Amino acid sequence: MISRKIERILLIQPPYDILRIEPKTTQPPLGLAYLAAVLEKDYEVKVLDAVVEGFENEQVIDREFKRYGLHFDDIKREIEKFNPDVVGVSCLFSTQAENSHKVVNLAKEVNPDIITLFGGAHPSALPELVMEDGNIDFVIIGEGEHTTRELLRALETGSGFLALDGLAFRENGSVKVLPKTNYIQHLDGLPFPARHLLLMEKYFKINTPMGTTTRRMPNTCLSTSRGCPANCIFCSIHTVWGRKYRPRPPENVVNEIELLIKEYGVKELQFYDDNLTFDRARAFQIFDEMIKKRLDLLWTTPNGVAIWALDEELLRKMRESGCYKISLGVESGDDYVLHRIIQKPLNLKKVKPIINFCRKLGMGIDAFFVVGFPGETKEQMEKTLRFARSLKVDNLSVTLATPHPGTRLYEICQKENYLRPGFNFKVIRSRRGQIDTPQFTAKEVEKMVSRVNFISRLELVFRSPVAFYERVVKRLFKEPKFFMALAYETIKKMFSLGGR
Repeated sequence: MISRKIERILLIQPPYDILRIEPKTTQPPLGLAYLAAVLEKDYEVKVLDAVVEGFENEQVIDREFKRYGLHFDDIKREIEKFNPDVVGVSCLFSTQAENSHKVVNLAKEVNPDIITLFGGAHPSALPELVMEDGNIDFVIIGEGEHTTRELLRALETGSGFLALDGLAFRENGSVKVLPKTNYIQHLDGLPFPARHLLLMEKYFKINTPMGTTTRRMPNTCLSTSRGCPANCIFCSIHTVWGRKYRPRPPENVVNEIELLIKEYGVKELQFYDDNLTFDRARAFQIFDEMIKKRLDLLWTTPNGVAIWALDEELLRKMRESGCYKISLGVESGDDYVLHRIIQKPLNLKKVKPIINFCRKLGMGIDAFFVVGFPGETKEQMEKTLRFARSLKVDNLSVTLATPHPGTRLYEICQKENYLRPGFNFKVIRSRRGQIDTPQFTAKEVEKMVSRVNFISRLELVFRSPVAFYERVVKRLFKEPKFFMALAYETIKKMFSLGGR
């Protein structure tokens, strides 16, 4: 194998395609920032987040979709200017696969000798499919810091790839896949994300983080753990982080928080963990240290917390340390669906007492529910919607079961031929039904979901005007076109005829 000299590495977050009824969001790409922090010790590294750098640019693609971020011509010019030896492209979601492939193609147009890497949840779930694109040289499967570093060393020394872990490549004209088996056990051995390579001031100014609203600026996100031992039918996060829970030590987390305050003046945080409170003792220690150090921060949990780990003592500590809003992934109000279909380890009897205590502490409450699973009946869905409304939370989010590649849901739908006609990766959206079963059609479920989300917003006006202002009014003024499109879509679906 011929060795390659590698000096410059360009990591790219492609522009986003979204439904015209979806809001624009942007936040620092922590995955690329972690990777950059590891690689910059040995190489010159640049991170190009096309989403934030071209956030103002919007392009209507068709009746349903629009794109925002840097234009592809601008991305090509950035590749030419930096003249990289390696281009790594992020593809977090299957919905963004088309744009990620386009960026890889641009890199090869600039210089066919550029080594191209593809990483994220989509290629980790479907490495063989992704490698059908001849412009992709390597797929990084799962978390990428160590695998990418070792791959680059192998390329520089010409030592081959078979000893690596979590990699797809071509060998003798066929695709070779080395599964991900080794995960980073001591996450405090990783440097903090290379935020100095990102346009942090622009993220602060735009202030539209994914999945939440904010109260203070500047604010930003961080992650304190990886991996989830739960086996929920709809979740694909294990394709990247694995199933074992791997937490960072509390002192390491608090050190990063103090750095964010010192370097960027951060006043609010979003913890993007999938399970911030999974290890109760560790979570308690983090919050306790935040209080002892008088960090004076507000914080939220957009991805939700492990409800089964919550109790009154921990919630008090969360509130005291600055948590003003909590997100709870309940998923279903029907025990059979929750435990036998979704397979989420949650006792529904615990939900209302937790919500009532959060309300007593003055914490805002977001609750997430999902309906439309194979094996679920319309009666069970209605039961979930009644339970969801009975909670009277500040933000109720009901979405449709979404068959992401890498999930058991996707496998079941493929096997049973439940995927809606015309299904493709671009249409995998939580607001779009993609599953038709003998019990229901996607159209019927869309109508149910539109109705309950619309009613919950109306109820919020009277129950919690402050929450309504933060969740709806502030965003209305920021993105009026999005709200007009969403209102039209919701009303159309509510009053459309159901049917099979």
